Amino acid sequence: MISIRKTLTRRLSVAISLLIVTALLITDIAVDGWVERQFNHAVHDKIGLLETLVDEDTTGVEFEFAGEYYPEFTGTNDPEYFQLWYDGETFEKSATLHMHSMNALPFKAVQEGETVLEDIVLPDGRNGRIAYTRFIPQIDTENREAYFATKQKGERKPMTLAYAVSIEQLQYSLWLIDAAFILALIIVPLTVRFTVKNTVAYALTPLDDFIGQIRNTRLIDNPQPMQMKVPVEELLPVVESLNYFIAENSRHYQRERRLTSDIAHELKTPVTELITMAEIATRFPDDEELEAHFKPDVLTIGLRMKSIISGLMILHKYSNQKLACADIIDVCDLLTKVIDSEGSGRVHLVFDEATDTTVKSNLFALESVCTNLIANALQYSPTDSQVTCNIEKLTGDTLDVVVSNTMQKPVSDEELQLMFEPLWQHDPARTSTENFGLGLAIVKTLLKAVDAGIRVSADGGDIAFRVSLPV
Repeated sequence: MISIRKTLTRRLSVAISLLIVTALLITDIAVDGWVERQFNHAVHDKIGLLETLVDEDTTGVEFEFAGEYYPEFTGTNDPEYFQLWYDGETFEKSATLHMHSMNALPFKAVQEGETVLEDIVLPDGRNGRIAYTRFIPQIDTENREAYFATKQKGERKPMTLAYAVSIEQLQYSLWLIDAAFILALIIVPLTVRFTVKNTVAYALTPLDDFIGQIRNTRLIDNPQPMQMKVPVEELLPVVESLNYFIAENSRHYQRERRLTSDIAHELKTPVTELITMAEIATRFPDDEELEAHFKPDVLTIGLRMKSIISGLMILHKYSNQKLACADIIDVCDLLTKVIDSEGSGRVHLVFDEATDTTVKSNLFALESVCTNLIANALQYSPTDSQVTCNIEKLTGDTLDVVVSNTMQKPVSDEELQLMFEPLWQHDPARTSTENFGLGLAIVKTLLKAVDAGIRVSADGGDIAFRVSLPV
């Protein structure tokens, strides 16, 4: 099972850690290189400085070095070393070389104008770096013509200079940089993971609260809509959808509760009657008058129970099932047939002869719908009133059948919404022995099965059921 919290924490931690570690690695390499280059640059500068102290005039080559200005070449505190070679022999060397048994730097032949750096062990035993360069001494005279008059072309000889310095401080600095990098490699992932984990946990707090609300929601308690303490943009569609889902399921739950209660009530009455009649027949087995009425009454009660059960079975069967719409039906002819079979003479059919009243639907469904609607209108209208069936084609996509009648009792808007609920009756006492509140529920279920719709409206003392059939 995938955990959003763990996945976010892991992936963010790895991604951020990799970015930071990569940046640290690049920085470490860059800083190491920069420190190394600065050190080498300082070595080159010191060589250049020592070169300027060597000059040549008509009397020869001189090295104008003053030890008091260069304590690093004379003292014992972090000493540095240099040595000059001229004409194959040592010309000059630093005082620091005389302090050790190894009192000379190794010679290396280099090209004129070239500088070579190498790592060595210094005379004092420390790790160091030595720089070699070969140069022509500068001319220390203003009368260059007189100087060159005493020197033939090509007689000027180059000098070789070696300068050595300790690299232990450099190595220590580089070690500190690398140690800091390694320490960062340990601390950064831990810090990133801690920060990301707490950030993700904080960001998911509204989701945790929302989950807690869901766990405490009970449909039987008629739950209130869920609300987030801190609105989160990404969760608002989920909250709205879930509230709709809970409201719909709560409504269905309450509907099922009412339906269960109504079914029990409808079946309780005939069952009670059967029990009572059976007890009386058992007590008076020879009563001829009772015998004459017993069997017809039992049959009537049984047929009533059968009607209730048949209606409930139709509702259950077609609630989630589509009916095949393969029949070509003339709605005008179908209504005429249903009205004629009713035989009350109170139903009046109104239609425009120029209107095409043919639809492609399911004959069983439409015949059942028309029969139930007309029977319902006749049942709940005054006996001296008229029921109207009007066929209309308001658009090219649907054909409307409107069944309207005058009501015996006015109904409220809430009762209009409940009319299509199974076993709902306008009479709360349920005194009718012929009607059980299943007709309109069956009508709506069958129309849904053929992709049709029905609406009800009341205007004053009249009520109208409008059926919209797809053409």
